[in-house]
Amino acid sequence: MSQFFAWLSPNVIAALSILGAAVAFVVSTWLQVNQRRAEANERQFHAYHDVLDKVVSPKPTNGLYYWDRQVAFIFELRHFPRYYDLTDRLLTGIRKKWLAEATPASERLIAEVDLTLKYIESRK
Repeated sequence: MSQFFAWLSPNVIAALSILGAAVAFVVSTWLQVNQRRAEANERQFHAYHDVLDKVVSPKPTNGLYYWDRQVAFIFELRHFPRYYDLTDRLLTGIRKKWLAEATPASERLIAEVDLTLKYIESRK
């Protein structure tokens, strides 16, 4: 029996050392992945709200708006699947507003809103 304990003692220490290193590696990897995921979500949040701001509050230039840029920003909303439900509701409301307030670019903007809403519906 004493031979068994003599053999077991150094092997247990080695096994526990390896196990401890493996647990530390797994935990640090998991923490790093979660940190990167949180940073990616934060970047996506800011990018989404930046695009939304440019859709609903375009900057005027000599009394004219960048209609083409607004169309492009509406298109870009398709690249934020995390926000599809919100985008659907917002674009539906904006569409109603733009239909009620006819402007020279309303037709193009509404057409892009319709295409984006159709795209979002197909992805849900």
